[in-house]
Amino acid sequence: MAYIYRYEQGHFTQFEKPVVREQPVTILVNGEEVATFLCTPEKLDYLAVGFLAFEGIISGLDEVRELDVDVEQSVVEVVLTKPLVKPTKRIFTSGCGMGLTFSLRLSHYAPCTDDIRLAPEQIFPLMQQLFEGATMYNTSRGVHAVALSDTQRVLLLSEDVGRHNALDKVLGEALFKGLPTRGRLILSSGRISSEMLRKGAYMGVSCLISRTSPTTLSIEAAKRLGITL
Repeated sequence: MAYIYRYEQGHFTQFEKPVVREQPVTILVNGEEVATFLCTPEKLDYLAVGFLAFEGIISGLDEVRELDVDVEQSVVEVVLTKPLVKPTKRIFTSGCGMGLTFSLRLSHYAPCTDDIRLAPEQIFPLMQQLFEGATMYNTSRGVHAVALSDTQRVLLLSEDVGRHNALDKVLGEALFKGLPTRGRLILSSGRISSEMLRKGAYMGVSCLISRTSPTTLSIEAAKRLGITL
């Protein structure tokens, strides 16, 4: 909790308000450091698995032998069933929370072939579900929310100071729960940049929806891959 001062109609009012947690968290794979994130320390098991899947370090949860989360030490230790092939190129993304990726390639993602149609009227209730379910956002603001939807309802929802982290958590949870992502929708409170689009392409989603604007690279990529943006 923190003391907040609100200025309204010429006067300051003091009150307490929750503040979102942010801390560095390191992912160790087979004893080697792979990445350190600035993130919200919740669902760190999902964050680690989602990130490793997005970056091609694992192809599925069956390649994870052990996973241990130590929030106090800010470490997630992952032991794989195979040797670690550590990427050499690091790319810092446009996201808040020090987004990190090892590749921006889109050529190896297959174009989307799902013929999902979504009426404009269907979007508003879905976005309402996103924000109603974003408990940290509603209490403290200052975080992003990302959700997976089947066009009728929100299936999974995660929050984090970084958009990319929140999407990593969604994929990680889907892998843990055996929930297919292909042909689904991604709802986001933050902008859809090229790396967010790439993550959506990896998941095989048909549509990415945000209340904020996309970037030029994400628009170009969406056109090439047949993803509605």
